[in-house]
Amino acid sequence: MLQLVLTQALSRADQSRQGVPARIANWGRARWQGYLERRKYQKTIRTLNGLDDRTLHDIGVHRSEIESYASVRGSGRYPERFATNEAFPRG
Repeated sequence: MLQLVLTQALSRADQSRQGVPARIANWGRARWQGYLERRKYQKTIRTLNGLDDRTLHDIGVHRSEIESYASVRGSGRYPERFATNEAFPRG
């Protein structure tokens, strides 16, 4: 816990020592990343809305879940075993 607090304090101290140009660059970078994230979100929604209900069912998404699915990009929807070959063991 103490290490975490010290690490955060040192990180903030480094940020406060940055000059104005570095702060502006960081601000611009953060805005650009936010813009790209919004574009990915919107593209995912458009793509999933373009699919028929049967295809959505095949990938495990109901039409009412599209916006929620797009916001988390599918993470946390399924147990870890489905992300590996453990779901389909060779035997």
